[in-house]
Amino acid sequence: LICGPGGRDVMNVGFGLGLVDEYIQGHAPRTHIIIEAHPDVYAHAMSKGWGEKPGVRLMFGRWQDVLPQLLADGVKLDGVFWDTYAEYYADMRGFHDALPQLMRPGGIYSFFNGLAPDNIFFHMVYSRLVQVELAKLGFTTRYHPVKIKEALAPEVWEGVRNKYWHFDTYFLPECSLASLSQPSADATK
Repeated sequence: LICGPGGRDVMNVGFGLGLVDEYIQGHAPRTHIIIEAHPDVYAHAMSKGWGEKPGVRLMFGRWQDVLPQLLADGVKLDGVFWDTYAEYYADMRGFHDALPQLMRPGGIYSFFNGLAPDNIFFHMVYSRLVQVELAKLGFTTRYHPVKIKEALAPEVWEGVRNKYWHFDTYFLPECSLASLSQPSADATK
């Protein structure tokens, strides 16, 4: 969703296993910013050559500390993915508040939608809350249902003590920043 055609400027917050960043690289971005806060994960990314890849800017630190520098540098992005670990909804809201200054009109933002991953009612409440709050910032948000029960064999979760997803369907968020000539759509639609 965030990559579009090649030559875009994109950012991933939270390297993790590097799966999102591998996907981004497959779309030939012009600029690929990665923010990683965990020292071991950052060292792993460096050992895999991410700091040397053309167009990649691997930055160590918490997004709360790195983002002000990117904004001061005038960085503008076409796509952003956010998947941090051990943060709260208030942290996500703080990140969302910076997105309109960071993204170009028409840009796409997405995130790991793991809010209330073990209670479908509260998960949907959070999803709606995100949609309403992002609408106030100029984004139109929709969720693409992805059937994961059929995609993942049951043994994938064997031995995993803390599953980070419990439902048969994952709801992938696509949040589009309104272009200058087009106001954001009403979040109630």
